[in-house]
Amino acid sequence: MAQFRYAALCLAALCAGGCGSSDEPGDTGTPGTGGTGATTTSQSSSSSGAGGDGQGGTGGGTATTTVVVNEISAKGGDWIELGNPGPGSADLGGLGLCDSDDSGQCNAADALRFPEGTQLAPGAYLLILGDQLPEDGPGPHTACLPDGGPSSCFYATWKVSASRGETVYLISESDEVLARLEYPIEAAADGQTWGRLPDLTGEGAATAPTPGAENAAP
Repeated sequence: MAQFRYAALCLAALCAGGCGSSDEPGDTGTPGTGGTGATTTSQSSSSSGAGGDGQGGTGGGTATTTVVVNEISAKGGDWIELGNPGPGSADLGGLGLCDSDDSGQCNAADALRFPEGTQLAPGAYLLILGDQLPEDGPGPHTACLPDGGPSSCFYATWKVSASRGETVYLISESDEVLARLEYPIEAAADGQTWGRLPDLTGEGAATAPTPGAENAAP
């Protein structure tokens, strides 16, 4: 019995500095881009899939949002629509919206940053115009789309390329990816947009232009 107690004490001493392997489940691993190493959790209700992934997860961190990138117009007008499926209001203050660089990652340096106090009610939409002058600032602005749509919008300096295909990212203040929507190469025909079907929750598909309103099939 004395020998057993001695062996148990030796084993406890050896494990005082930590037993097991870093490959065990639950290990945080190497920190990701813009995070602390913890898994990014997005509360987006969007489904993942080609052209319609609304989930975060390119890096670590714990920021969350219910807001999704809901519709993209890259032909006949450059704009992006965000939507909030709810159930509560979403605070966009400090969050950013960016297109993808040549490697397919968020071009955070040119991201539109929403001013503090920017809120998006459940079931509501927010319009962002692309290809705007940097000196005009993010807004909100009242000079939006000439042919209808919301009376208030924000301005981004970048635009989505239909011929190259891009991904639009919603990012946290520390550049964690919270939501995204891919616009595949030449995804939509002239007079069409690329949006989520069903609205706010589905994958990307060719849609009729509905800025500030529920997505619909062409």
